[in-house]
Formats: sequence, C-alpha cells, structure tokens
Amino acid sequence: MSIRERLSGNEAVATAMKQINPDVVAAYPITPSTEIPQYFSSFVSNGTVDTEFVPVESEHSAMTATIAAEAAGARAMTATSANGLCLIWEMVNIASSLRLPIVMSLVNRAISGPLNIHNDHSDAMGVRHAGWIMLFRIMI
Repeated sequence: MSIRERLSGNEAVATAMKQINPDVVAAYPITPSTEIPQYFSSFVSNGTVDTEFVPVESEHSAMTATIAAEAAGARAMTATSANGLCLIWEMVNIASSLRLPIVMSLVNRAISGPLNIHNDHSDAMGVRHAGWIMLFRIMI
C-alpha cells in the first residue's frame, strides 16, 4: 500500500466537506472547481456521507437550492468559480441579507472575456462587499 503525500486543492476541499458531512450540497460544474462536486458525489454514492447531493442546471440554481436548504434548517454547501459566481451575485447578496450560514468554496479564476482560465481574484473581488466572511488560501 502506497502512502499518498498530497491532495489537489479541489480534493482537499471535498475531503473537508466529507468531514463536515453537510445535509445538502447543491452544485453545478464549472472550471476549475468542477472536481469538488465530482469528488464529493463519490462520497455520497459510496455512503461515506449522509448528504443529499443536488445536481442542478446552473450556478444560480445551486445557490438558490443552498439558500432554500439553509432556510429550512439544513447545513448546506456549494462550490463555484469565476463566471459561475457572476451568475449568482444576486443570490449571494440574498443569502447574506437573510444571515444564512452557507459555506461556498470559491476556486478563484479570472472573469472570462472572451476566455480566461488563469488564476485571478476578480471573481471574489466582485462580491467582497456582500457581507460574507472570506478566507483565502494561496497555494504555490
């Protein structure tokens, strides 16, 4: 049996989510955060966690489902990146104004124009005044 020395950032987030064992995770895949719901859904499918995984049709729907789950008393999480966060800016402010303790993993990526998949904080800076606590981990 080999010893695994390190995890990717997305796999580390999914592993942390497994340890939290939230009631609901709603997610829509967007690069570079796609692997987070992929890894986490494997934990759901093999019974490692007791979480309702909700694959939705857009980032907006992911945040809407997360808000609804939190408002109903469930612990809820989601993950997104870049233009996905732009799509849910409206819902980020609604979650904040309702004082719902949602955990959203944001894998930073430049806002596309026309196409950019490089690291940048322009997505996070767009919601910096929304009232969310933001923690940044810089990985080199």
